Amino acid sequence: MASSTEPVEPAASVKARSGGLSLQTFSAFGSRPFRLLWLNTFSFMIVNGVQRFAFLWLALEISDRSIVLGAVSFALGAPILLFSLPAGVLIDRLDRRLVLFGSQIFGLVGSLLAAVLIWAGAMSIGLALAFAFVLGAAVAIGQPARQAIVPTIVEPRRLMNAITLTSTSQNLSQLAGPAIGGVSIAIWGIGGSFAVQAVVLAVGLLALIPLHLPAVTTQAATLKRRWLTDLAGGLRFVAETPNIRALMILLVVSALLAGGPWGTLLPKLAKDELGADALGTSMLFATMGVGTLVASLALASIGQLKNAGGWFMFALIIASAMMVGLGLIKVYAIVLGLMFITGISAGCFMNLNQTLIQAHSPHVFMGRVMSIYTLCFMGGMPLGGLLAGFGAEFVGAPTYFAACGVANVVATTTALVTQRSMRRMSTVPSESAQPAPAAANVPA
Repeated sequence: MASSTEPVEPAASVKARSGGLSLQTFSAFGSRPFRLLWLNTFSFMIVNGVQRFAFLWLALEISDRSIVLGAVSFALGAPILLFSLPAGVLIDRLDRRLVLFGSQIFGLVGSLLAAVLIWAGAMSIGLALAFAFVLGAAVAIGQPARQAIVPTIVEPRRLMNAITLTSTSQNLSQLAGPAIGGVSIAIWGIGGSFAVQAVVLAVGLLALIPLHLPAVTTQAATLKRRWLTDLAGGLRFVAETPNIRALMILLVVSALLAGGPWGTLLPKLAKDELGADALGTSMLFATMGVGTLVASLALASIGQLKNAGGWFMFALIIASAMMVGLGLIKVYAIVLGLMFITGISAGCFMNLNQTLIQAHSPHVFMGRVMSIYTLCFMGGMPLGGLLAGFGAEFVGAPTYFAACGVANVVATTTALVTQRSMRRMSTVPSESAQPAPAAANVPA
């Protein structure tokens, strides 16, 4: 495999580089494997955005009860709770490209079958829950694999740039996904929206065909150890590394108190409190996606961010405070503005959280660490969604939504005050987290 013509900058030089804005906003795209991975991720995340919106709208058409919305959200994320940790061991042992192929084909077939059943008039809440579980399994396996690949195909000094550019695929999907979902439902019905998902996944598979990854040697690949031993090693690293542990805990809290209620209750708030239809509701998500995209591009322009842990927590506090306003305000135009501010804050705290975790985790554990990351956030969201469904059933969606915002502000402020070491974390990879030498030999 040909090596890159641009030498990898030594870690010491990277650390000496001062922070500030850079003209290299899209520098990670200089790597051809990264470009292909980004295109695949973009297709996958667009489908994820359409999928969540379509399932929730399908549930609203079948039943208007909040508890049904919570059950659908939980079914989408339950596979992450079950499969993400074993997937991390799998990712550290097998060809990650093949893992991506398998997960995307799995999602494609599931989306196509769901469309056929909807068109045939055979879809029910029980079947919707089953398909949500199947399509959630594709996310549980594919997403940590994509995240683990990134540090192996870019230089250490470009890690935050690569992560934020990868995040723009999610931001753009958050912008385009619900919009595509709303438009496709308006034109072709819910069955059509699932057919669109299958087509987009098929296009995304094309980017994986020419993708070649560097040979990455890890302990899991070279030692014939049991799966449980490998899994325990990843869990032990997270548990025994204070800053990584704190980042994961905040990720879980934000998933339960913010991510879950957002994904589950916002469609109901838009429909019941704002009088919005499917297209109007999708525009709320799209506006948030614009704000997140703006934040991601801004972070991609920064070479290094010192005290990034503090900025991460501050952004999470702002996003949580916006939830209080969104739960109480009933004016659509004002809610659109709050969604944009929320998107900026969410873009900052999600990008910085993942960058800090990957920058300070050894490459040998990366697949397992990112599977734990996926479990904490994408697994916590369905639990948060299930709790939101029950909570809204008893106190009402607006009250529960605002209360979660208050609780998250309190939890994050406490961490900001007490976690001094995490506040000072930098986005530049530490010495122990530098990729294996093979990772540098990536064709441009």
